[in-house]
Amino acid sequence: MVRSKFTLQDKARIILESLNTNISTAELCRKYNVSPPTFYQWKEKFVDGGKTSLNRASKGDVYKSLKKENESLKRLIGELTVANDILKKTLEGSKR
Repeated sequence: MVRSKFTLQDKARIILESLNTNISTAELCRKYNVSPPTFYQWKEKFVDGGKTSLNRASKGDVYKSLKKENESLKRLIGELTVANDILKKTLEGSKR
């Protein structure tokens, strides 16, 4: 795997430069010796990360939501286990 010569800070600086100036993408890519597809991948990840950060609920809300889902799944597993045991016993009884 090839390691990038650019740090996260470098990538962010280049992307922000593209957003804050009127330099074309082609010019910017030549300036920093980055291929346009690579630049567009960085930019897409940068924008997606921003969207995710803005949409993220507070950690407390996420924790409560996960805890509620976990309890629900445990309850479902319990119900399925009981149903499975009943079916096994029914099948064992019909074999005799």
